[in-house]
Amino acid sequence: MAHPPNRRKVQVSVYVVAAFIILFTLVYMFNMARNHMAPIIPTEVVRMGIIDTPETISAIIIRDERVYYAPRAGQLVFSVSEGERVRAGERIASIQDSTAVAGINADMIALDARAMLVSTLRYDQADPNITRINNHIRGQVDTRAHSFTALNFSDLYVLRDNLNQSIHNRNQLIISGSLHAGGDYARQQAELLARMGVHSTDMYARSGGIMTPIIDGLEEVFTISGMMNLTREQLNFTPDAFPLFPAQELEMNDAAFKIVGNVWYIAAYIPNEKIRGFAAQQMRNVYVESPVTGAFEPMQLRIQQINAGTRDSRVIFRNTRYVMDFMHQRNVNIRISQVVETGLKIPNTAVTERQYYIIPLPFLHGLIDHHILRYTGDGSVPIPVSVTEWAGATVHISSNALGLNMGDIILDGLGGRHTLSDMHTVQGIYWANHGYARFRPIYTDAPITDRGGTTLLCPMRNRTTLREFDSIVVDANMVSEGDLIW
Repeated sequence: MAHPPNRRKVQVSVYVVAAFIILFTLVYMFNMARNHMAPIIPTEVVRMGIIDTPETISAIIIRDERVYYAPRAGQLVFSVSEGERVRAGERIASIQDSTAVAGINADMIALDARAMLVSTLRYDQADPNITRINNHIRGQVDTRAHSFTALNFSDLYVLRDNLNQSIHNRNQLIISGSLHAGGDYARQQAELLARMGVHSTDMYARSGGIMTPIIDGLEEVFTISGMMNLTREQLNFTPDAFPLFPAQELEMNDAAFKIVGNVWYIAAYIPNEKIRGFAAQQMRNVYVESPVTGAFEPMQLRIQQINAGTRDSRVIFRNTRYVMDFMHQRNVNIRISQVVETGLKIPNTAVTERQYYIIPLPFLHGLIDHHILRYTGDGSVPIPVSVTEWAGATVHISSNALGLNMGDIILDGLGGRHTLSDMHTVQGIYWANHGYARFRPIYTDAPITDRGGTTLLCPMRNRTTLREFDSIVVDANMVSEGDLIW
């Protein structure tokens, strides 16, 4: 026979369930009220990150540069292209009276036209020398055809001069074999060339190198012969933008172009800790900022000289490669190393400082709830404290402890006294995982700030109480210890 349910037990169960429902409702309402009352405190989750930390050093480029000056006033006309390698004795450019030369060139064209008419009177034009010149003219046009589409005027000038000379030679061969006007052509050509020589002055390379019309006016300041005596001010000098000197009207003694040798140097003052182990004539891997990509690319350089100083040293590197890449630069940025730091990345605004009293261990009382005895004159009063760090024979306690001030005397209970005088400053953040702001120290001797100055990296080699995926307060100035966050 089944027994009826115990009404008393049923009532107790109902009461328990009701109590749980009421408790859950109260907790939920409390959390809702807390969230509504809590200020809006931005937080973020800490993640691992990397920061490129090498120090960028400004340096000066020194080259073997020989500047050539206009021997007369007139128009500068180049016979070789920008960046072209030339030999000693090669014609580089000419300074011309543009008006007179234009008239002489017109007379040359007219003379050549008459020569072509004379050539039709020849019965035998199978001269192998003429064929050779014709092939040479065709080859010149084919070789420099790209200049017509690229508008490389330097190459076009070269092509024009070479074609003129070849055509003159060809016509002279044609006329010299004719019975009609050969002597007259040669005489007129000689007269025109003589007139051209009066109104045009050629400029020749005195030594081999690379020709460039770009001149910054510092070629006589930063010289190879004087680079061993460069001052700090000179190496920190930033020149103006380089002026360009293409074909144009020049006055006598104006800079026309320069020829640059293949050997060049980089000089800079570098902190001594960056060049430990460096010695003259060593080959070192230096990272040089590319003028094309802007990236720091490794370059093998020879150490030419080290002039040691107290904090930094003047170092001169020698190089025989990539001279064309840096032809138009006087300044260049370098790095001695490419170091990447890895660690926890947090905003700079999240970092704050707190101060702690340093007291000897015997003056700390209590096993769990710690306190110290502050001397009052008539006796002592216990002051509750929180220990933030145990440091051997001393401990660190918060300087915010109520009733405790710098200069107070504390007791060890055995007659010993100690005056609060030593403070310890600790960097840290406010940890926000459980909805309240809790100060967490980050023990880093050398925090690293990225280029934008917006974040700080705590290197993993330093001790920290922060872990990846922890939630922290973004702006430490918005909260205090124990504040409600959310």
